[in-house]
Amino acid sequence: MLNYIWVALLIVGLVVGIANGKIDAVGKTLLDASNDAVTFCIGLLGVVSLWCGLMRIFQDAGGINFISKLISPVIRKLFPETRYNKEAEKHIVTNLTANFLGLGNGATPSGIAAVHELERTNPNTTARKSTCLFLVVNSACLQLVPTTIIALRNSFGAKNPADVLVPIWITSVLTLITALLVFFILDGRRKR
Repeated sequence: MLNYIWVALLIVGLVVGIANGKIDAVGKTLLDASNDAVTFCIGLLGVVSLWCGLMRIFQDAGGINFISKLISPVIRKLFPETRYNKEAEKHIVTNLTANFLGLGNGATPSGIAAVHELERTNPNTTARKSTCLFLVVNSACLQLVPTTIIALRNSFGAKNPADVLVPIWITSVLTLITALLVFFILDGRRKR
């Protein structure tokens, strides 16, 4: 559906540009925007690669297993299916650690793997409570170092790209608390 919307917007823009006699400006804008998009992606590629590589080294060095042992009581309480599925627990910990470090792109593969593991033995067509809770926690995760935002601010020339840390810490804590409250309230209503 979204593809149709983008195509429609592009066609409308071209038609309006032709109708106003500004097709040259439309063409120049399209080319400039394409160039800016490629430059922007290449700029982010370095930061995302660095942090994904560090996460991989952290995982290979046993850091994920160490953190898993520390927070496994909380993970098992929130996600009961992980008691018997160590692979799901590992993916959840990897995902939450990557999100904590602000690596939304680096957290995606482990998030997909965690959902797959949580739902692997589910015979129903509806998602389990653990899967829904994981998606809520994943979406509203705490961020210690929002690396992608800092990289974006740096690429756009911010004088101090990291001056957003305190506001991000405050909003991510409030967002996570709110998301968990809403989840458990709605889950309690569903059970009644």
